[in-house]
Amino acid sequence: MKQFLLRLMALVGIVMTVTMISGGLIAWHFVGGSGEEEKAPDNIILSMDFTVPIIEPLPGFNRSLAKALYEDEEATPLLYFLRALHYAKDDPHVKGIVARFGSQGVALVHTQELAKAIDAFRTSGKFSYAYGASYGDFIPGGSLYALASHFENRYLQPVGSVSLGSLGIESPFGKSALAKWGVQTDFMRREEYKSVMENVSRDSYSPPVRANMESMIGSLSDQIAQTIADGLKIDLAKAKEIVSNGPYTSSEALKLGLVTKLAYEDESEKEMKDKGGKDVAFLDPQTYIYFHTKALDVKKSKKELKTEKKRGKIALIFADGMIVETAPSGPSKLAQEEVIDTQTLVDAITDAAEDKNVKALLIRVNSPGGSPVASETIRRAIVKAKESKKPLFVSMGHVAGSGGYWIAMNADKIYADPATLTGSIGVVAGKFVLGGLFDKLGVKWDTITPDKNAALWSMRLPFDAKGRERMNAMLDETYKTFTDNVAAARKIPPEKMPEIAKGRVYTGEQAVKVGLVDELGGMNDALVGIKKELKIEPETPMMLQQFPAPETPQSFAMKLLRTFMLNGAFMRSSLGELHKVTSALSPYLDGLTDESLISAKMPSTYLPRL
Repeated sequence: MKQFLLRLMALVGIVMTVTMISGGLIAWHFVGGSGEEEKAPDNIILSMDFTVPIIEPLPGFNRSLAKALYEDEEATPLLYFLRALHYAKDDPHVKGIVARFGSQGVALVHTQELAKAIDAFRTSGKFSYAYGASYGDFIPGGSLYALASHFENRYLQPVGSVSLGSLGIESPFGKSALAKWGVQTDFMRREEYKSVMENVSRDSYSPPVRANMESMIGSLSDQIAQTIADGLKIDLAKAKEIVSNGPYTSSEALKLGLVTKLAYEDESEKEMKDKGGKDVAFLDPQTYIYFHTKALDVKKSKKELKTEKKRGKIALIFADGMIVETAPSGPSKLAQEEVIDTQTLVDAITDAAEDKNVKALLIRVNSPGGSPVASETIRRAIVKAKESKKPLFVSMGHVAGSGGYWIAMNADKIYADPATLTGSIGVVAGKFVLGGLFDKLGVKWDTITPDKNAALWSMRLPFDAKGRERMNAMLDETYKTFTDNVAAARKIPPEKMPEIAKGRVYTGEQAVKVGLVDELGGMNDALVGIKKELKIEPETPMMLQQFPAPETPQSFAMKLLRTFMLNGAFMRSSLGELHKVTSALSPYLDGLTDESLISAKMPSTYLPRL
């Protein structure tokens, strides 16, 4: 009876949640989302906000508590910025662009992709403004200002700063601190450049890791200076000098030409409105893409639309986060950070490869790695997907290292930004040894086992000789598999692999020189490359389709119900009744992702044409 009541209470709570979600969405549909469709403005200024984060995956229904607490709801996907700039360049309604800057950092890979898109936009002759109360404030702002440097007009508030300065890495090491608590570490690695776990097993960088980090920092520092030199049209030596002597006050920045004017935001906004013309509207990238694409579709003939449909789609798949074999589910999922759920990603790759309307696959990898077993499962899915003979490209984001590189290696072509961190072809395994801590706390242990080899997994004892032999055997096999697969996939002579692997981390700029990456470039470049492979002109439109489709409130509600369903007949029966309700609501819930119902904001699941 107690179990029955618990299940009943859980079901009632879920039903109430689903009802509130559904009711709110339907009310939005009939009140906020109904009425005549708003007409696109005649005069537009594309407004880009870099005071909030830039994210990689496209937005869907958010059910992660960690994201809800720490991720800004106004965050904009990188792809929206890139496509909006591409459209705006030749759109006569767009008079110019403006970007707001502040203390929010921008990843260097995003700076590099956006700077290229802004440079292309400026060839149209339209105006471009950057405005910042500060450019970085009291945080390192090298990549942030590097992006601002590519705007023609760079305004700064009189009491503001340009926070430039040299790059560096400062890492904590905890071996001695852990020892005070009786905690030891027992980790093994392949090979000497694999830095994972050094921060707990040492008190400073090992010489190989230090050399690797210095090389990486040197490459990234040069890239920041080069990006600024390109934006300000000054020589590289001058840009390096400017970066190393920062940060700068507003008056210093004006004198050096880092900013073109000191002004307040209301003053710069008035100037832009005067330039934009009568009734000019400031549109964010998401809204602008919707209006622009909608206007294009209205002008197209049935024949053009049919041709576009026949041309097919490019599947866009995001591999973003740590790679795990099984992602958290049910209530525990609420507390998770971003992870790559292996089965979900494998299904997405398989579905895209089997979809007759999909002509090519683009996988955007942004992962520091994770489980070798899960990484190999994903790699195998990519190998099988290539049997469809569809082009399969990888675009690397901020990081695609270790397992992140493992899943990328078999792509037909790999693109990376110059600042992408990749490689790290190595493996590490081991454990924390807590026996000393338990002794200090007075915790006593007793053991029952028919085989002393069970101590291999003990949290109290370090590996014995047999355990160390077994761990090394597994590490050796994993490392050999990794390096052999890279050699075969990238067509690198096996005898060259020791020079490339051993856990070394590369920037994209370095990785292309050793053959781990095919070309330098971002998502836009990868998409153009796919079109070239398909023998389609770069400006010919194609649709993107995200796999898997972003989660909706309806699908989330049903998954939540399945989690609580257990195996009881009562719960199965209740679920069936609730399914009837959600099916009846389906036309309204599904309709919320239909672009025809949106008057100002583009649906979050909508993907722009290329």
